[in-house]
Amino acid sequence: MGRVGRAVGLKGEVEVLILSDDPKRFASGSVVLRGDTMTALTVSGMRATRDRNVVLFDEIADRTAAESLRGAELVIGAEDARALDDDEYWDHDLLGCAVMTIDGSEVGVVTDVLHQPANEVLLVEGGGKQLLIPLVSSVVKAVEPRRRITIDPPEGLLD
Repeated sequence: MGRVGRAVGLKGEVEVLILSDDPKRFASGSVVLRGDTMTALTVSGMRATRDRNVVLFDEIADRTAAESLRGAELVIGAEDARALDDDEYWDHDLLGCAVMTIDGSEVGVVTDVLHQPANEVLLVEGGGKQLLIPLVSSVVKAVEPRRRITIDPPEGLLD
């Protein structure tokens, strides 16, 4: 739901790239988890500037502590996640999925989900190359979360 960037100032504030569809998750008093350690962080406050979101956590007292957060993924517990529609998936359910064409040819493995303005795009690595596969119904025909994604690629997509 977010990724921590650089420290801001001396009081422990950090830049946060908000990836959540609900930015209110960073309201004062909200609790998020540091993805790598699952340590709880309580939001003291957030301010949006022209080009960034700056967040202060109760547990982060100074710039040194803030720098230790740099690069950390911020997540929420499964119990706090909203219910998904049938055609929606959490990024972590797509990462590591094998990608196959409808005729059974192996394409590769999903290594990242890129959130673009028009739609999400799967970064797939396989056969010594990286491919960008749009996560749209005209291309992605079936998704078995944490297992396999079946695609019907238009001509030239896999070249």
